[in-house]
This record gives sequence, structure tokens and C-alpha cells, in this order.
Amino acid sequence: MRRKLLFVLCILFFGISKISAQRVHSSQFYSIPLLLNPALTGNSDYNLRGGMNYRNQWNSVTTPFVSQSVFVDGKLSTQLLSSSWIGIGGMIFNDKAGDGGLKTTQVMFSSSLNKSLNAGNTLFIHAGLGLELINKSVDFNKLTFGEQWENGVFDPTRNNNEDYTSQSLFYMDFSGGLMMTYFRGKTKYFIGSAISHINQPEESFYGERETINNLKRKFAIHGGFESRVSPRMYIKPEIMHTIEKGASEWIAGANGMSLFGEKGTIFHYGIWYRFTQDIIPVFGYEKKRLKVLLSYDINVSDLQTASSNRGGLEISLTYNYNYSNPREIRKLKRRQKVKKLGDKAISCPKFSHED
Repeated sequence: MRRKLLFVLCILFFGISKISAQRVHSSQFYSIPLLLNPALTGNSDYNLRGGMNYRNQWNSVTTPFVSQSVFVDGKLSTQLLSSSWIGIGGMIFNDKAGDGGLKTTQVMFSSSLNKSLNAGNTLFIHAGLGLELINKSVDFNKLTFGEQWENGVFDPTRNNNEDYTSQSLFYMDFSGGLMMTYFRGKTKYFIGSAISHINQPEESFYGERETINNLKRKFAIHGGFESRVSPRMYIKPEIMHTIEKGASEWIAGANGMSLFGEKGTIFHYGIWYRFTQDIIPVFGYEKKRLKVLLSYDINVSDLQTASSNRGGLEISLTYNYNYSNPREIRKLKRRQKVKKLGDKAISCPKFSHED
């Protein structure tokens, strides 16, 4: 098992060297938890989690937007924390967009405090912070400007008169988030909110003050529930809403999970809708806690004539290691109970899924 874990993590981190983006516009937002909300850092049914995400968008309309990301997060817990824990994680992603080769590479470090609020461990609060180091670059020689046109003829040798001071910039960004989780019977409910660009960093390739661009704060609200509808089937509806400088996005839908056979083979399937823009079917497969999901945006917006209904392909891979459900009785009490029961202690199988 350890060799398998090391193999998967090596693949994840080796892939980093091949990727170089603006904030990821993802249909599988639930597959990139640290980007959605830093309060989700270490917030799963496992002690260690890793994942990759690849997205190719608008290939049928223009130069495609290609985004790639990789993340790892886990739990730190001691007897002092009891049923509470600290989450730590990191993520690297990049994106290449448009004819000018606008590239964004982001390194994110995040941490969270996850606190049980009652003795039965059915109610939790999660608070997280993220620190992001970002580099953006663009090749102005690949861009077309009005000054390079004369009498309807484009001349790439003409001066574009763009007074930029650099084609690459670096800055630091901060994010934060809160989340609540509630367990009742066979169902887990969750709701969270996050804010990005807390410090509103300056982002401009130009040196003049009138051209300085401050990133506006981005707010996200997300929530849903996960429920076992039968011994071999789970369903997880969810909704996400983001607002940034007047721009708004809604995504809602549900994924289902069905267990087949006796060897832990799980099929994933779902349907999502990005309001007024895309219908997004999802299919996937899971074996030994290694999950692969594939989704495709079927464009139904006003752009569908040009796009031929083709939006974006997205693939995610997630691996979970070392089951540790936060709902279980506190570690110290569990050890005492097992000691008293001796040979009568029974380890119950789990059919749990945390995106």
C-alpha cells in the first residue's frame, strides 16, 4: 500500500514540472477542494488525499484555454486535539489562455482548523486560510493592436505603442473560508463560504498608475449533502455560487456512486448545469480509493452556434489514503473501548466517498 501511495504521489508531483493560469474555471469544482475553499484543507474521511485536474476549454472556438492543477492535503491530529484536527495542504496549478500565451502559475499553501462542536461528533466547524504565490506572463509580440493596422492591412512590424514595463509579474494573494458539517443518520450536510483576493493585489503589466489593476475580491458559497440511499449506492447533490466584480456563476447538480461486485469497484455518474451556459455530464470509476472522473461541458449558451455545443473537457484523479472518519468516537475513548472489548471488538467495513 505504501509503495502504491508513493507511486501515485510521484506521478502527481512529476506532472507539476510540465504545467505552467489564471484562477481555474472548473466544472468539477468539488475535485479541487483547496481552490474552492481553504476550509476544505484536510477535510475528508481520510488522513491523506491527493489529486490532479486537467481542463481544455473552447478548443472549437479559439486558441484553447488549458488548465492543470495538482494538490495534496492531510490531517494532523493528537490526543490533545481529541476529535478535532488541523488540516495542511498545498496546490500548484497553471493555465495558458489565448493567442498571447497568457500564463498563470500559482503555488498555494493552506491550513485549516477543524473543530467538533458536540460530544457525539455530529457537528463540526472548519476554518481555513490560504497563501498564494502567483506569476503571470504574456508575450506582447503575439498580440494584435489597433496601431498595427493601416488601411485595412495588418503590419506586424509596426509599433503597437503599448507602454508596458514587463511581460512577467509576481504577487502574493490571500484567501479564507468557513464551513459547517452536520451528520444525521445516513446523511452528511455541509455548507461553506470563501473569499479570494482578500488583499486585492495589484495585477498589471503597465507601470502607469492609471493602468494599475487591483484584483477584486471573489466570494463563493457552496453546499449540499451526501446520503446513502441503499447499502450499495450514495448520492451527493451540491450547488456552488461565485461573485467577482459583478460577474456571477451558478453550478448545481448531483453525482451518484454505486458499488458493484465484492471487490470495491465503484461507478460514478452525474449531471450538472452551469446556469445559462453548459450542461455537464460526469462519469467515473473508482478502485481501491483511486478515483477518475471525466466530464464534458455541452455548451447551450448564445455561443453555441460558434462552439457547435462544444465547451470543455475535464479530467480529475483523486487518491485517498488511511481511512479516518471524523464522525467516529474520539481516539482516546475508542482505544479504551477496544481494550475493554478485547477479541469482541469488530472492525466494520466502510463505503465512504469524499470528493
